[in-house]
Amino acid sequence: MDHGMGQGADRADRADRAGRTDGERYQGMDRRENAELYAAFEALLDAGPEPPLPSVTDAAVAGGRRIRRRRTAVALAGALVVAVCGVTTAVNVADSRPDSVQQEPLAPPTPTQEPTEVPTPVATPEPAPG
Repeated sequence: MDHGMGQGADRADRADRAGRTDGERYQGMDRRENAELYAAFEALLDAGPEPPLPSVTDAAVAGGRRIRRRRTAVALAGALVVAVCGVTTAVNVADSRPDSVQQEPLAPPTPTQEPTEVPTPVATPEPAPG
């Protein structure tokens, strides 16, 4: 509702269909409803003490603590992942390098069965002269 100057400045002078102005129309309503509203507000105030409003500062401090805890947990988890990756890499690199201790050379494989047939050389006939 505009109570200042401008479009709504002439509102008090407007009349409704019955010819009453805004001031006359709302004056009767104000008198009737003032007593009802006053009684309703008194009932609300007499119902009991209002609950205390939470402190904005306390909420901000609690939120800051929660953020710091979360940040610390994420940093620790990240450090743990890096450590596990480092250990895994070190173990894999150590396994892939040859040992500095000399190992005995492997013996050639021994056959488990002896050959049953020995091929015999076939003599080729000499060509006839002539």
